[in-house]
Amino acid sequence: MIDSQTQNVYRNQGLGNRIEFGQRPAVLVIDMQHDFCDPDAPTTLYPQIVSTYEPIRRLCDTARHQGVPVIYTQGLVAADGSSAGLWRYKQKYHREGRVQIEGSRGAEIIPELAPQPGDRVIRKWRPSAFFRTDLEVFLGVQQIDTLLLCGTSLSGCVRATATDAFMRDIRPMIVRECVADRSPAVLESNLFDLEQKYADIVSLDDCLEYLQGLKERRS
Repeated sequence: MIDSQTQNVYRNQGLGNRIEFGQRPAVLVIDMQHDFCDPDAPTTLYPQIVSTYEPIRRLCDTARHQGVPVIYTQGLVAADGSSAGLWRYKQKYHREGRVQIEGSRGAEIIPELAPQPGDRVIRKWRPSAFFRTDLEVFLGVQQIDTLLLCGTSLSGCVRATATDAFMRDIRPMIVRECVADRSPAVLESNLFDLEQKYADIVSLDDCLEYLQGLKERRS
């Protein structure tokens, strides 16, 4: 938990106000791959990650039923390691070419959350789903103004994507039950910091209610 003194500092500076949902959402499920979900993967978030499976599934099913786009990202490294970039210096298993390798089982999206017909999968090579991908093209075509963000890790690829969405005036909504990190302390500190400056932290129930009411508000 964030201590009351820290909370007061942010409150006194006028931070932490709400962006609120927009009119045209999409669900973005970030990097739910074996290399982050399997218990024996070297970069795993297990067991924390398991608690997100059912909430993400419910969110995606509701979005599909309402005609809201569901988009997945798949974080990849080229098989020869050439696209790993600075990860080779920051992360041992990237340096050894053992994680997120294109074509490997570890890089695949887990079957519990497999993309369905009509969903889109964005292949990405850096933390943000926006960086040198075609995500922005598809969001623009559908005039998406709100992203319901799920996946892993919150402090890494989810955070990078949320801040990039914010810079594009696309409303980042981080669904609390649908994100995970490697420790509760890191998760909570990042949730707090993101909510103060770049995103809204929203509950799954609020998201489901919002999605279910879309058709009524548009009619």
